[in-house]
Amino acid sequence: MTKLAFISDLHSNFDALTAVLKHLDEVGCDQILCLGDVVGYGPEPAQCVREIQKREIPTVLGNHDEYVSAIMDPHVQELRQEVQDAISWTQAQLSWDELTWLGKLPFSMEADNEFTILHSSFAPGRWAYCLDERTFQNNFKGQQAQLAFCGHSHSPLYAWEETPGETPYVDFIPGASRKRKVPTEGKVMVNVGSVGQPRDRDPRACVVFYELESRELWIDRVPYDMEATRQKILDTKKLPPRFGDRLLLGK
Repeated sequence: MTKLAFISDLHSNFDALTAVLKHLDEVGCDQILCLGDVVGYGPEPAQCVREIQKREIPTVLGNHDEYVSAIMDPHVQELRQEVQDAISWTQAQLSWDELTWLGKLPFSMEADNEFTILHSSFAPGRWAYCLDERTFQNNFKGQQAQLAFCGHSHSPLYAWEETPGETPYVDFIPGASRKRKVPTEGKVMVNVGSVGQPRDRDPRACVVFYELESRELWIDRVPYDMEATRQKILDTKKLPPRFGDRLLLGK
């Protein structure tokens, strides 16, 4: 079986990324795919970028990757001040080559007509979310692939549009003991959650697995030293303490 692992929204959390990659090395997988937001919010952006580069993990562009690499992006001015401050701090931690690498990441990728990956959504607008029935329904209006994977909302969810135009079925992704079989009919979007800043009330890092031949899907949660990452955020003296506090709560 060809076993794929999907990670997303690392958000400069190198402790979480290291724990997840160690877990993947232990359980084994044939390919790791990263669905964007390598940087943003967290204390170790350069370490995260370098690890993804070193392992040559295929990666798509996330909104924070774009904010950080597009030095004069006018959309940044529309963000909350604390996010703008985090973007400026993150930019200062990265080399020009690392910023260039982030800026050149593709918006989406197709995998041999098996599925498509992107950071956000196929709905109108650059960075729309897939997080509930309404937003998944908007996504399916633009999704051409039968199966796709996204991140961005930091909450792992499975959505199936059995009949075009009707409200999709949305559910949580099961663990390995209850693997979900992905249907071949109707459109499916899988939100793979977040490694570095989960927001589904489970603070552990998140990774989603998919087996190509069996079309089976499941999730793993990986513990890491959240307090250590929180302290690193505090030690920067620049990143808002709230970015560290939320890691302990998973929200």
